[in-house]
This record gives sequence, structure tokens and C-alpha cells, in this order.
Amino acid sequence: MQNLSPTDPAGGSRGLAAFYLATFVFAWGVGLAFALFGPWMVRAFGPVRLWNPLVFLAVWSPTLAAFAMALCFEGKAGLAAFVSRCFRWRVGLRWFLISTVGVAALALSARVVQAWTTHTPLPPIFAISDWPAFAWAGASMLVLDPGPIGEDPGWRGFALPRMLARFKPTTAAVLLGLIWTVWHLPAFFFSGMPQAQLPLPQFIVAMVSVTVLMSWVSINTGGAVIPAILMHWAFNRFSDLGPQGATFAAAAYFIAAVAVILATGGRLAPADPGREGVSQG
Repeated sequence: MQNLSPTDPAGGSRGLAAFYLATFVFAWGVGLAFALFGPWMVRAFGPVRLWNPLVFLAVWSPTLAAFAMALCFEGKAGLAAFVSRCFRWRVGLRWFLISTVGVAALALSARVVQAWTTHTPLPPIFAISDWPAFAWAGASMLVLDPGPIGEDPGWRGFALPRMLARFKPTTAAVLLGLIWTVWHLPAFFFSGMPQAQLPLPQFIVAMVSVTVLMSWVSINTGGAVIPAILMHWAFNRFSDLGPQGATFAAAAYFIAAVAVILATGGRLAPADPGREGVSQG
């Protein structure tokens, strides 16, 4: 059975604290530098946006910190276990479908309900003639969007297994979702960032809910990170978290997360872990 626990429980606990410290210090430090020394920082690095080099590194801080902390606190064995989770792909087709098609269907269902209740047209993505262009744009954003690859190996591949060693699965998922949300807060204060136009309460609900879904998939795939990356990508590409659609999207993700929690009795895994070849440690 795959074990999601850190290779060294003592090192895992220290590494988790150091991981959060490093991730927040760098990401929030970049935001604070632009807030305090805006004109100078813009002249030196450009305006605050995803492809600003400092902002890009801040987005990648969870993954970069995870590599460093796995090696520093658990040695080569810990680093090897972390890398194995990042590249594990033999997890079953259904988990890839849930992470991509399932999340896309959830997000688009929210848009349909929004259009129906507000008597507004469906978004352009429902026009079949535009699907090739949407498919190309979506595939390219898997590479161009630094969020999924820059964040999820850290949050899902490093932090989640260590939190599961200390908390029950649902508690670990909700706490991780709240931490992930707080980590994003500086982005709400800069107009060049995608979060600047999003309503914060609905964003919190959506982020915590999708973290529950990601944790459910991760636990059932032995800690695999690739499905989480794909789910993050689908979440970014298909969800409308803007002022008009945020309430509908947040409600859809919340309902799905609650359904998973209830269906699994809070374990986020089958009653018999052996059915999926996963142990929570």
C-alpha cells in the first residue's frame, strides 16, 4: 500500500512548519515590497502581474520550498518520496477524469444555473464552433499559468501528507484550504493580479471546497500530484469567480465538497483503504 505519511515523522513536523514559513515569507514579502516601494519595484521588475519575475517566483514558492524542505528535514529518502508523488501517473483513468472533466462539468453547471436564474445568455464556451479555440487556449494555459505546477506539488505533494499525519482527513483538507486562501491574500491588493476583481467571501468558500476535492483525489491516488495539478487547471479555466458568477461557482464547489465528505464519512477515502491501494499512515 502507498503511505502518505512523511518518511521521518519528526522531520515531517518540523519540515511542515518551515515549509509554511518559507512559502509565506517569500510570497507575502514580494507583496509587501511592492506595497511599500511600489515605484522603485516597478522600475526594477515591472508591474505586478503573473509574469513579473518576482511574482512568478512567489507563485512557485510552495513547490520550491517543498523541494528544499523535503531534502533538509528528511534527507534523500524524503526528497525521493516527494518527487515520486509529483510524478506518479498510474492512478486510474477515473481520477484524471474527475479532476478535469468532472471539475469542468461542475463549473459549467454553475454557469448554466447562473444564466437560468439571472436570465442572461450562456457564456461563449457553450458555442460548439468555438471549442477548438477554447481547447487550444486551455491546453496552453496548463503551461503558461504558473499556479497549478508552481503551487500544487507544494500544497498537495508536501503539505497535505504531513497534515494527514496530524489531523483527520476532512480537518486537514479544510485547514489546508484556509491556509492556501490566506496565502493568496496579497494578490487581492494589486490590480494586475487575477484575484483583484474577485469577491473574497466566495473565493474563500470555493478555495476551501476545491481543496477538499483535491485532497479526496490525492488520498485515493496514494498522494499523486498530477491529478491535483489538472484539477487546479480546470478550476482556473472553467470557473467564473468574478462578481457575477462567484456565488454560483462557490455554491457548486461547496455542494460537491460536502457530498464527498458525507459519502466517505469524512475519511475522503473508501471504507476499505485496500480497495484503492492507499493508506493514510
